Amino acid sequence: METKEFFRSYLERLRPGKSGDLMPQFERYLALMLEINATINLVSRKMPPEAYWTQHFLDSLRPLECLDIKELRLLDFGSGGGLPGIPLKLLEPDSRFDLLDSTAKKVRALEEMIQSLGLRRVNCLCHRLEDYACLPRHPLYDVIVCRAVSIEDRYLEPLSKLLKPEGFLLLYKSHNLEDIAKLEKELLLEHDDPVLGLRRIFRIKRGALRPVLGKAKKS
Repeated sequence: METKEFFRSYLERLRPGKSGDLMPQFERYLALMLEINATINLVSRKMPPEAYWTQHFLDSLRPLECLDIKELRLLDFGSGGGLPGIPLKLLEPDSRFDLLDSTAKKVRALEEMIQSLGLRRVNCLCHRLEDYACLPRHPLYDVIVCRAVSIEDRYLEPLSKLLKPEGFLLLYKSHNLEDIAKLEKELLLEHDDPVLGLRRIFRIKRGALRPVLGKAKKS
């Protein structure tokens, strides 16, 4: 099965009867990413366009298999090309998303894509995480999603500051767990399939985001 059709069938399982409405939005998003990525490096240019359907879009939607984020406020930390924030927003239009990246040209690209896709209740923010968490009136989030950023010790306090008391960090992981080895975490989802390989979704509650003492050993 081609990757696009594989993604379409996945959408239909997640949102029965809605894949016909959602696919044109993802097709538009793919076209925008490919156009912008030719001049601004949002994602690796080595990946063929047909692989975006599974490696980027399907992978971004994995948490929806085990979590309900409807009407929540989420921060996409290190959003880059809008992954996973934009795919999640397309399936959960009632949720509110802030897309955070420290690179100005990437944030401008995000703004262009959000406008072109006609998405509402989405903000694109150009800040370092540490600086954003120190703003006097920053919002508090139900969930912070992080798909392609290693969780360094210096991020733990800012992440904690940005979460509501009952909020949590949602991490996309594969084999390498070195950066979260000493953090208390909950494995929500694990898949090992021939299309995407090993993919894991972890939840770390706000109270577990404490500075790590020492370095985790490589397995």
